[in-house]
Amino acid sequence: MTKYFYLNGDKKLGPFIKEELIEQNLNRDSKIWYYGLEDWKKLSDIVELVEILNSLPPDLNTRNHQQKKEVFVTQKTQNVISAIKVSEKKNNKNLKWIIIGLVTLIIVPYIYQLFTNQTESDLYESISTSSYESDVDFQMYVDKFYRDIRFYGVYPKKPKTTIIRFSKLDQLNNTTHIHGLSYGSNDDDRIEIYINPSSWTSFNKPMRYFLMYHELAHDILNVDDLEEKTIYKGKLMYPAISDYEKKNMDDFIESSHELFEEIAEKQN
Repeated sequence: MTKYFYLNGDKKLGPFIKEELIEQNLNRDSKIWYYGLEDWKKLSDIVELVEILNSLPPDLNTRNHQQKKEVFVTQKTQNVISAIKVSEKKNNKNLKWIIIGLVTLIIVPYIYQLFTNQTESDLYESISTSSYESDVDFQMYVDKFYRDIRFYGVYPKKPKTTIIRFSKLDQLNNTTHIHGLSYGSNDDDRIEIYINPSSWTSFNKPMRYFLMYHELAHDILNVDDLEEKTIYKGKLMYPAISDYEKKNMDDFIESSHELFEEIAEKQN
């Protein structure tokens, strides 16, 4: 599933799936970008987003719109308007605090969401643009992952795009303690994983398998992280990989196969 970003002035907002993009404040000249484009493009130039383009209202004719509004301000409605004004004066104090409360409830979550989306968008751009290829055979882990889940009768769709690269997460803001990140969850056409190279170098074989299968489970099986609770330690989707330093390959096999059994039971 393709995820899109768009420009609002100098701000990059996203990522959004197509259904979420429809709900954004877009116009025909809005600049859009998604993975695979070399540069930003106008909404009107992107064929697969034509349904969003068709859903936009026609440009507003300000003069005609103003004339139509004035038609409704007649003598008959003037008395009603006056009555409303009197009522507003009587309840001015209460109305003032009600409006402040409503604005706070609406604006604060919106600002928080806007800031979160902007931060995530900037972080993704920093990680992806600074990533690089290596001589590590990451495809070997992908192929083995698919063989293992097929053993349990689980046959997820194979993606059109697979990106697994190193990115120096320990040198970027907000990712200094992160060993790996995946961006293909809930997108069946994409595996996109970035691994911190210094973590990979310091990890032993079991920890590398724990890390790769953890991220692949996000992108291929759309599985979420478990909470960082003691009862989940040792499970594949436990997010604190450093707790697996003393684990061996038998521990990894047991943990990964336990997850695959759970997935198979849910599908059946």
